[in-house]
Amino acid sequence: MFDNNLVIAFIPARGGSKGLPGKNLMTIAGKNMIERAATSATDWPGGSKVDVCVVSSDDEAILAAAKAAGCVTHERSAFAASDEATAADVIRDYFQSPEVMLEGDPWIVYLQPTSPARTGAHVAAAFGLIESGARAAVSVTTPEKSPYWTLNVNEQGELTPLFPQAFESNRQSLAAAYIPNGAVYIFKLSDFLAAGAVPVQNAAAFIMSREESVDIDTQEDFDKAKALLER
Repeated sequence: MFDNNLVIAFIPARGGSKGLPGKNLMTIAGKNMIERAATSATDWPGGSKVDVCVVSSDDEAILAAAKAAGCVTHERSAFAASDEATAADVIRDYFQSPEVMLEGDPWIVYLQPTSPARTGAHVAAAFGLIESGARAAVSVTTPEKSPYWTLNVNEQGELTPLFPQAFESNRQSLAAAYIPNGAVYIFKLSDFLAAGAVPVQNAAAFIMSREESVDIDTQEDFDKAKALLER
């Protein structure tokens, strides 16, 4: 509990994956991705604020792994399991389900299972931003290449800078840029429902290193994460 409201960890884990089939049940350092995500929700230094951990999936094996990890399971709808569904669709699919009865305005801690380097210490530190007064928090990292040098190509094959001022400045004068790494999103359910999306604007930044931000989408990503976490 926090601020007299439930804290719900929400782990989205679709069964299908075109990039790396079965990735959510692949194992690193003795734990599959569902177990690792669930542990990051409940194993915090000083004790977790999470009251319940929910895994949403369309896959029986994933739902079974979620139960084994001590999570509440939710079998998502056909649309929420489709290629067209967004993260927001998956969240709505659970929280607007008739069987989900909630009081108050819960805090949602959204944890994708494909961020295996995220730990309970990371999630606890991100939640510390909420305890300090932030309305939402998002984990970010620095991109490998600065987005200020991004270019568009028009139909004539001509280049247009997305940030023209960057080409008139030296690199050191440009503000630091960050991208969401997908590891941790924390927000109020009411803010999500009002926005129709995960709140990012004006959210507090929880900065993680690139190494900590590994996101598994391909076999190469998995091999990199495995080498990092089993060394």
